[in-house]
Amino acid sequence: MLWRSPWMVVLASLLGSSLAAQTPGDTGARPISHDGVLRASALVDSVYVDRKLASAVVDGGDFTAYLMARLGVKTLPPDFGYRVTVDSTLIRIGGRIADLPAEARQALASLVLVLSPETRLEAQVELLPAGRQAVRFHLRGATVQGLPVPEPFLAPLMSDIGRRYPALTATGRDLYVQVPAGARMQLVIGGVALSGP
Repeated sequence: MLWRSPWMVVLASLLGSSLAAQTPGDTGARPISHDGVLRASALVDSVYVDRKLASAVVDGGDFTAYLMARLGVKTLPPDFGYRVTVDSTLIRIGGRIADLPAEARQALASLVLVLSPETRLEAQVELLPAGRQAVRFHLRGATVQGLPVPEPFLAPLMSDIGRRYPALTATGRDLYVQVPAGARMQLVIGGVALSGP
C-alpha cells in the first residue's frame, strides 16, 4: 500500500517542518512526484548501470521519489504536498500535517495528534559514505514548526518505525543504498550528484 512503505513513513513522519517559510511555489523547494521516479531512475541507470554518462545531478525531489519507489511506493499522489530542498550538507523534506495521508498521520499519531493540520514538519537527512559500495541516508533530526523534536522523543519513535520496516536499520534512522565500487554520490545545491566508477 502506498503509505505503508518504510521511506514514506520516515519521510512523512520525521520529515518536515523547517520549510515553514516556503510554499510549494518557492524557488528551490522541489516536489516529490511519480514522474520524478522515472527521471531519477533514468539518470541513475545511465551513470551506474549502463554507464552512458560519466556523471549526472538528480533533482532533490526526483531523488526522494526514487528512494521511495525503491522501498515499495507504487504511486505518488499528484497533490502530495511535501517538498524537498537540498544543499551540500542536508536533504530537507517538509510539508504540513494536513498534507499527510490518513495512514501516515496515524503512524505518526504520537507526534502529530494534538497539533493543528497547518503545523509544518521537516526531516533533515544527511548522506554519508558507508564503505566502497554503499552510501547511507541518515535522519539527522526533525522539526515541528521549526522547533527541533527532542531526541528522547524522536529516538523511540524512529526505533518503532525501524522495527516495523526492515529496509531501515533498527534505529529507523538509516537507509543504506548500494552503489558500484568506485562510484560516488554526494549532495549538491538542489540535488544529488552521481559519478560513475
